[in-house]
Amino acid sequence: MTHTNGPVPPDSPEYVARRFEITTFDHLLKREWVLLLGPRQHGKTSALLRIRNRLREAGLRCAFVDLQALPPGQDFRMLLEWVARKIAASLQAPPLVPPEGRGDSFEEWLNAAIPMPGTPVVIIIDEASAIRDEAIRNSFFGQIRALKSAGMAAEPGAVASVVQFAFSGTFRPETLVDELNSPFNVCRRVDTDDLTLLNVIELSRITLGREDVDRISNLIYEAVGGQPHLVQHMLASVIGLEGAEEEAVLATEIERIAQDGSDHIDSIFGTVVGDKNLTQIASVAAAHGQVLNDPANVDYRFIQVIGLLRRERANLVFRNALYQRIAQASTQLRPEQIQAPGIASHFYPLTEERFSFINDAQYREICQSAYNGAVAAINARSYRLALVAFGVALEAMLIDFLLRQPVGAIPTVIATLNRAQRPNFNPPYEDATKPETWRLVNQMKVARALRGAHGPVEIPEALREMRNFVHPAEMKNSYHPESELQPEAVAAGGLVGIVMRDIA
Repeated sequence: MTHTNGPVPPDSPEYVARRFEITTFDHLLKREWVLLLGPRQHGKTSALLRIRNRLREAGLRCAFVDLQALPPGQDFRMLLEWVARKIAASLQAPPLVPPEGRGDSFEEWLNAAIPMPGTPVVIIIDEASAIRDEAIRNSFFGQIRALKSAGMAAEPGAVASVVQFAFSGTFRPETLVDELNSPFNVCRRVDTDDLTLLNVIELSRITLGREDVDRISNLIYEAVGGQPHLVQHMLASVIGLEGAEEEAVLATEIERIAQDGSDHIDSIFGTVVGDKNLTQIASVAAAHGQVLNDPANVDYRFIQVIGLLRRERANLVFRNALYQRIAQASTQLRPEQIQAPGIASHFYPLTEERFSFINDAQYREICQSAYNGAVAAINARSYRLALVAFGVALEAMLIDFLLRQPVGAIPTVIATLNRAQRPNFNPPYEDATKPETWRLVNQMKVARALRGAHGPVEIPEALREMRNFVHPAEMKNSYHPESELQPEAVAAGGLVGIVMRDIA
């Protein structure tokens, strides 16, 4: 049995301890606070569950709180109570009695949740970035940071004197919490590490139930390195097979993921293409096979945390051959790479944060929905639908951009345009004072004359032509079968990305 979803059960034989687990345990045993960072699906939770058990065996009390399970819509008091109840349950404490008063002090809730006196308490906060509300998040972690300072002067028997924290997740510690109130500044940082080849061989023997696994282990390691989720996934695909059949199935599965992606691939690459700084780093690495590391730049550190790149001497290189192959074929990372018709050009959906530059909430939702719909269509090789959806996303961006211009800015700009550049409105269908009524051609003309976040908004004319190309009459006049429209769909996605960059 393999474990590709969720943590590996603590009693499972299909688990290989890694260096980061041993380091984290040693720090916690010394009463040090810990920040554990690493990619999603990289074994952090599995390791922390085992660390919890080992700490208990060593005589410490240990509570495990997964913030990803936090119910939505919690205010600050509700958050503190929820966390306190999770801690009390983990410690098998008596039923929690809420503290008197406003209930906005985490230390008071800890006093209610943790029986005293007692041995030191390690509180593991998994998925520490899961609190969405910025103000609540800063207050929560700020109060935890205050506990660190209070612990140094606390009386024996006080909760602050015995409690310590470990935080885990995939996030930027520099920006998740206000730096002045961040508990991460007083933590020992530990980064997860990949499985070694020997680890993969050991795991293969356990999973496949035989000793002659060196060749298949090497093939897996050559393709996906020591990424635990991908190693488990590949082993799951060949269970019950041997020899040539085993190798053929493995090769087919690697090819399938390289062409069509997976939830795991979408998660990593979606994070990268949703951040222009990460995109730039990954684009250089995709073009040259490596990129010079900049240790002082938090973006270079974060692209290692999410797991796409790893450090090799003075450079960053791809974590494994599969990631490198996907990056080099990605038209979002390398727009010049338009692939042959019929071969999937995998695009990646973007999160809501990537569209935060759109002021109007409804246009923002329309834009995100249309863009991610285009991504789904292009990955399913439905290129006409992708062209339609990219066009909708473009128009939603442009309308919002035009509507939020200062009063009088648009008429002033239009007056400066020459005859060829000036919009040609068609009343009564188009109202010169209402950009939402304009045709796309007029939206583009005016938007080009305005300034975006970094200068002029570059909207390639080819994008409008592609948008018009989806009209049935236009399609018939210049007909191409669906399978031959991939270059247009891929190019449209790249061009929409250019407009997003300029406006945002």
